[in-house]
Amino acid sequence: MHGATAAISRADELVHRSQALLVEMVVSARAAGVSWQAIGDALGVSRQAAFKRFGGAARDPDEGHTVSEQTHDLLERTRTVFESLDAGDYEAVRSQMTYACARLLSKRKMTGVWNQVVAVSGRLESSAGLTVQTPGGTNALNTLLNRAFANGAIVQTTLRHEAGEWIARVAYNGSGRITGLIIAPPGSRDLPF
Repeated sequence: MHGATAAISRADELVHRSQALLVEMVVSARAAGVSWQAIGDALGVSRQAAFKRFGGAARDPDEGHTVSEQTHDLLERTRTVFESLDAGDYEAVRSQMTYACARLLSKRKMTGVWNQVVAVSGRLESSAGLTVQTPGGTNALNTLLNRAFANGAIVQTTLRHEAGEWIARVAYNGSGRITGLIIAPPGSRDLPF
């Protein structure tokens, strides 16, 4: 029975994420000059129905930040996360985490994993190939121009060490707090985010 309720919970989460993404796409379309008529046509409703459903969201400011600024900030923050780990500064990373994430990824766990990575591959040299994705896995730069990351984002990078590389991902919530962090060998599949 637990599996059935977990599936229901996951489906409900997906519905909420889809609804939030739809609102964001409408806001983005309006910011790009798309008419309410065109939005209504895309949804199969009148322009008035589209405006009634999304008009309030389309008028809300995006806190003055463009997606380019937000993307740059997330990329730099992700790079800093791994530089802090390499410098042994767990507190710098913890201060960016949600409470739940900090409880799950304790100092002991984080430093233990990082020490294993360093033992196998040496010190961190750089973070390369940083990309930002939405929680749904689409490339944010291609599909979400001129909108905020209200549902959060996932930044992936390749950690280049002295003697090897690792895949790393940092998940951020809509407030920019870290909700998850993964370090995995290259070619890893089926990662949780």
